[in-house]
Amino acid sequence: MLSFLIARDTMHQNQWLAVIEELGGVTAVHPIPNSVPQSEERREFSYPFMSTLRDGESATGEARWTRGQSIDGKGEFSITPPFEPFGQVPKLAAPDPRGYAQLEQMTGGGGILGTVKRALTAD
Repeated sequence: MLSFLIARDTMHQNQWLAVIEELGGVTAVHPIPNSVPQSEERREFSYPFMSTLRDGESATGEARWTRGQSIDGKGEFSITPPFEPFGQVPKLAAPDPRGYAQLEQMTGGGGILGTVKRALTAD
């Protein structure tokens, strides 16, 4: 799984570099969503690196993108533990049968995942 995720990260990095090249390189004007006022941005998410470790530490140490002044000069990079989920548990509809989902998915939570969920939520 890790080798797959590393490969996908390579693809995503190359995609961004290709897009930047296609749009005229690093010195060109790029289509950044600047039509939304920055005052409406959820600033608490603008500059922290969300570590996957619960204590908020990171193997990145003093990496440039985790500490110090942000590149845009409007904030400070930091490391934070993962945020708690926002909102409620989504209520998803059954999948479209044309998608050939597994029978357990079509019948609403059967199989081992449904069994585990029922065991965890039982009083």
